[in-house]
Amino acid sequence: MAHVVLKRKLSRRAVLRGAGVSLALPFLSAMTPALTRSRGARPVRACFIFAPNGMKMDDWTPAGEGSEFKFGHILDPLSPFHDDILVATHLAIDAGRPHGDGPGDHARNASTYLTCAHPKKTGGKDIHVGVSVDQVIAKEMGGATRFPSLEIGMERGRRSGSCDSGYACAYSNNVSWRTPTAPVTKETDPREVFSRLFGDPSEIASRKEREALALDRRSILDAALGDAKRLRGRLGAKDRAKLDQYLASVREVEVRLKSELEAEPETKGMPVDVLENAGRGFASRLHLMYDLVALAFEADLTRTVTFMLGQAGSNRSYRMAGVTNGHHSLSHHGKKAANLDGIRRINRWHAEQFAGFIKRLSETKDESSDLLRQSMVVYGSGLGDGDRHNHMDLPVLIAGRGGGRLKTGRHLVLPRRTPMANLYLSLMGKVGVHRKRFADSTGSLDI
Repeated sequence: MAHVVLKRKLSRRAVLRGAGVSLALPFLSAMTPALTRSRGARPVRACFIFAPNGMKMDDWTPAGEGSEFKFGHILDPLSPFHDDILVATHLAIDAGRPHGDGPGDHARNASTYLTCAHPKKTGGKDIHVGVSVDQVIAKEMGGATRFPSLEIGMERGRRSGSCDSGYACAYSNNVSWRTPTAPVTKETDPREVFSRLFGDPSEIASRKEREALALDRRSILDAALGDAKRLRGRLGAKDRAKLDQYLASVREVEVRLKSELEAEPETKGMPVDVLENAGRGFASRLHLMYDLVALAFEADLTRTVTFMLGQAGSNRSYRMAGVTNGHHSLSHHGKKAANLDGIRRINRWHAEQFAGFIKRLSETKDESSDLLRQSMVVYGSGLGDGDRHNHMDLPVLIAGRGGGRLKTGRHLVLPRRTPMANLYLSLMGKVGVHRKRFADSTGSLDI
């Protein structure tokens, strides 16, 4: 068994190892001297969250401008974090419009969300859209962490064929694109995400081996506890408390993952759409995914994440929010009160779960700061009103202060049809990726 080797000071990349386990450490004060001598001592994390089917915009848009704003019904759960939120109104993705290609707004909703590039309309393998902002960041900054980027989601979607009016399923199922022709496949099983993050890549090379580790009923954390005990004896009281808290968080997630596994019926051979629409455990899986993102940020395993709350056009029902009809069906509300109420409930429920994630980040220390202050979390959709299939006046907010580089606590009302690419160009600059242009950008924003 390999162990952490401590020299005079602790390396920021030190890990706890065990059989098949490589557990990265959170920031500890014992690492401070090494960090102060290195670039990127206080990394900024970027997370891009995609919500399908747009929003009920009158309940999304805050009242008031500047710092004197008040959240509407949907975003009210974020009120405790008023000063850490920037809501941007009137952003648009022109590439999401048909431009002669006819229907397919949901496929364009997802594929343009982070690329701001118009997708080629095809149901075959000759897909083409653009490089997404997360991958631009990951290409330049990802070498500092074990994983340049992490792509996750709540629904797999169909693997092949056409999913929306002649657009290939790749457009509906992915927001992250490494090249214009290569989407980055997302992981939808939190157990697989856990084993990927905390399994030893030198010992767990294949997906099959990672799955075996994830399904093992023994605690993979236990394999690293011998190393943890040895390390703990060399740390000061403050660092010991931080290490104990971190290990407890990892343990909690692991226990919840095992509980979910034991509660699930045998699902082999069941169609993907049946599994995804059954709704079993959706809320618990969502919480687990958010917690895994927080752990990945805390341990500095990655600094760039994309998270799809559903594939484009998702028709999942939300019984936990009192909604039995499908999300996509309701989004074509026709201004009917019952449909609008259903959309409102779904949007609010997702905002409540997002607020829980933001709270988790705010409570997790990161050097002398916390993860929320050291992050930029974009939350929104590539559609405004789902009934109109509107790619203008998009619902977009950024949570976190980007290491003090973002001016939050504001409702920023921009000129109508301000390119979403302007926002991404600005955010790239905040993490040290400087470009003159991104997609159809016309300049940076004052954020």
